[in-house]
Order: sequence, then structure tokens, then C-alpha cells
Amino acid sequence: MFAPFVLSSPPTAPTPAAPTPAPMPADVPAANEACKALRSFYDAIGAKDKSPSFADTSSTCCAFLDVRCTQPDGSPSPPLGQKEGWKAGATLTKIKFRGGTELGGSGTLPGALLLPLAGTLEYLDLGKDGDRSFSGTLPAELTQLTALQKLSLTTGKFSGTIPHQLGRLPALEKLTLLSKRLSGTVPGELCHRSDGSLRKLYLDDNVKLSGTLPPECFLLPTLEEISAKKTRISGTLPSKITAPLRLLILEEVSLSGSVPEELCKGEKLEELVLRRANRVSGTLPTECLSHDTITKIDLKRTKVGGTIPSLDKAVPKLKTLDLSNSDVSGTLPASVDMFSGLEYLAVDRTKLYGIVPESLGDIRGLKNGTCTLQNAYDSVFISIVSKTCCYSNFWCPLPSNAPYCTETSSGEAIVCSVMSPPPPPPSAPSFASDTAVVVLLICAIAIPAAAWLLYTLCKRVAITSTVVVPKMTELDSAAVEHVPEEEARPT
Repeated sequence: MFAPFVLSSPPTAPTPAAPTPAPMPADVPAANEACKALRSFYDAIGAKDKSPSFADTSSTCCAFLDVRCTQPDGSPSPPLGQKEGWKAGATLTKIKFRGGTELGGSGTLPGALLLPLAGTLEYLDLGKDGDRSFSGTLPAELTQLTALQKLSLTTGKFSGTIPHQLGRLPALEKLTLLSKRLSGTVPGELCHRSDGSLRKLYLDDNVKLSGTLPPECFLLPTLEEISAKKTRISGTLPSKITAPLRLLILEEVSLSGSVPEELCKGEKLEELVLRRANRVSGTLPTECLSHDTITKIDLKRTKVGGTIPSLDKAVPKLKTLDLSNSDVSGTLPASVDMFSGLEYLAVDRTKLYGIVPESLGDIRGLKNGTCTLQNAYDSVFISIVSKTCCYSNFWCPLPSNAPYCTETSSGEAIVCSVMSPPPPPPSAPSFASDTAVVVLLICAIAIPAAAWLLYTLCKRVAITSTVVVPKMTELDSAAVEHVPEEEARPT
């Protein structure tokens, strides 16, 4: 019998042995846990750093374009993207996706892969909006990055609420959550740590974020900047403010109430922006306009009223004053030139009236800046119907030394008014004025009464005299008639 035929496979060539990685230089921390964790994080999100050293797994991650490391002895770091020059013990301190990284696609953020960096990572910036950006909720692992000083999430695809555990991060100085889809409220725990480091809080563009700003934030001894524009933040600003605020931006929010005086008594306030917060009312504290450090006040489209005070000292740092479409009234003070640093002045569509002081022309920054006094801008409707360009409540003549304020951008003069000033408001009653009114009333009643009594007495006396005299005359006549002839004849 024949043995069965077996088709034998051709002999295979021996598999070559994998190349042995070159030994890593002693001064490159490529084998440390931080770089391993970072590469795992990049693999999970499909990211690639644009640095040539990214493909070289033996190179240090400190050479990545979107990564920063710190030398152990504080010596200067090598130039961006250079893998040589790193000393043993260099620590990964910063990840910032800002153009040096190609993201593989959208997805959730694998926060657990960042935990090996918890002791050294100081700055985490996950980039801006794009087709390839993170989504989902903020991972809870972020709250375990205890060395984190700055956390920036500006992609518009994150959703959910703000984790209150972020307030436990002891070193956090700046929190930027511009994610547009975050909802819920601002947790008060963010400002609970009186021994914390939080200095800047940015929550802009989260149109679903509502509730009030925690009062604790206005008491935090480290907090300098709050910005929550284009949110649904509501409620009122607290009356007690001890935080050293340098910047407060609450534009296009649902705040109500008034501007607290305490806000403008801080020593560091530079910017106050409540633009389009059209429920804010009350009067503008004069401390805000005369503050030594203030650079910007924007109350456009609010219901804030009051007057612009006369100043007895210069306010050279104020660059922007926008009171347009507000309830500010009164006149422009003659001391308006004390705002010597102004480059932007808008008081159009307010209740201001009266004489525009010549001193307005002494503010040099307005010459090449912005200055609007009119109550209406250029429009076809105004030109056709009223035959004029723009009108105002200010009186003629307008000062000739500030045409950039009294003319429009097309060079037409705004229409001034010849109306007389409104009557002054009635003064508050005082004790002296009340007493005078009472005395006048008494006199008004007593004098006619006394005159009437005097008239009555005189009339009675006159009547009495008229009645007695005729009787005496008749008696005398009768007596004369009865006198004997011999008695009546003279001797």
C-alpha cells in the first residue's frame, strides 16, 4: 500500500528577533511613570503630538510640543520640542492642547489615565472647540489631581454639572469652564476653602448654567476675578464683599437688584461689566467712578440710574465708561476732564441733558477713541422722516473743541436742544420749614378773625352812638318846649 500523500507546507524562514531598544540616556526620564501614563493617555484618545520625538518611544515626553516639564534644579528648560538637555528627575507639569497635538476623534475624557500625574501635573488645558474634541461629562478623577493649579475646559461638548469636588483641590488657582453645555448651578464648595488658592473663576457661555453666584465666593480672601457672562445666573449681588476682586464680568445674565457699594470699596477693582444685565437697577455708587484703580465700567442696557458726580481729583486709569441705554440722569459735570484717561465714552440714549462742558475736549484719548452723546444712531428712517441725523437732550451750543463727540461718524452734527432746564426737585421738608408753615396758617386765620372782631365792635359802637343822640335831642327839645316864658326870657 501506498502511504497517504501529505501536502507539506514549505519551510518557513525563522522569525527575526525583535530589535533591542537602545539604552536610554541617564539624563532622559523617558521611563518614568509620568511619561508612560501620558503615552497611554494619548493612545486612548487617539492623539499624536506633532513633535518628531513623539514617534521615538525612547525620547522624553518633555519634548512634546503640547507638554511642559520642569527641571529638578529649576534650571531653564530646553527649547520647545528639543529632547536633549533634560536632566534626571524632570517632572511633567503641564499639558496644553493648543495646536501641537492632533486629536484622533471625539470621545469621553479618560480621566483615570491621568491619575499617575496627580502629584506633578499643575496645568491641564484640553483645548478649544473642534470637530475632534472631548465630550461627555467631566470625569471625577480630575478632582484627584492634587497638584493642579490651572484647569481649562473650553470645548463646547462637555455637558453635565460642575463637580463640587473641584473645591477640594488645595492648589487650584484658575478654573476655566467655557463648555457651553454645562448645566445646574455653581457649587458653593468651589469657594469653601478659606486656605485655598482660587484666584480666577471663569464660567462664560454656559447658557444652561443657572442659580445664584455663591456668596462664599465674594468672601474668599484669594478670589480676584469672576466672569460668568452669557449664562442664566440670577439673584442679586451680595451686600457684603470682602474678596479682593479685580474683575467682575456678569454680562447678559439675569441678575437683579442694585450695585452694592461694597463692591467699589475694594482696593483692587479694575473692571466692572454688567452689560445687558437689564434687570440690574438702583444707582451707581460714586465710589465706582472715582476709584483709583478702575479701568472699565460698562453698564450698557441696564436700569442703573443716578448721576455722574463732580470730581475733585483725577481718575487717570479709567479707559472705558459705557452708560448707554441706562437710566443715568442729570448733566455732564464741568469736571468731566478729571476722567483724563478715557478712550471710550458712551452716554447716548440716557436721561442726561444740559450743557456739554468745554472740558470734554480736554480728554485727549477720546480724539482717536470713541465718544457718543446722541440719542439715536444714523438710520434711513431718521434721515427721511425727521430730516436730521441724530438728536440729543443736550443744549445748544455744543462745544466746538470736541467734534468727535458732537458729530457722528459721517461728520454730521447731532441735533441739540434749546429747552429750558427741568424744575429742581422739591427739597425735603425740615422742622424749620414746618414751623414756618404752621405760623403762616395761624396768621392767615388769626388776622382775618381779629379784623372781623374789630369791625364788629366798631359797628356796635357806631350803632349805639346813633341811637342815644336822637333820644337826647328829643328830650332836650321837649324840655325847651316846657320852659316857662319868663324863664326863657333873658334877664
